[in-house]
Amino acid sequence: MLWLFPATSEETLAIIHFTVRKVAHFVEYAVLGILAARAFTSSSRALITRNWFILSLLLVTLYALFDELHQSFEPSRTGSIYDCLIDTLGGLTALLLYKRWRRAEALEDR
Repeated sequence: MLWLFPATSEETLAIIHFTVRKVAHFVEYAVLGILAARAFTSSSRALITRNWFILSLLLVTLYALFDELHQSFEPSRTGSIYDCLIDTLGGLTALLLYKRWRRAEALEDR
């Protein structure tokens, strides 16, 4: 990144790197949340369709926990409960937005 911003200090580069990594965690789990919600809301099983929100959030949370657990066994990586929280927050945010969008669409169809 130094080639892009040659006058940037090491400290600033570290902050940018940290921020980009955390935003990426948030966004990738938001995408997972949306994909899970779409899958569960279009299920042929009524129980799954009715409980799509909690199932999607559960999937996002469990995947985040297992991903961080896996990373803790990799020599070049570290697992972090804070990353799990960021991941889950990303998924939760996307699910809340998706729920709001579905509700607004249902109101339009009336």
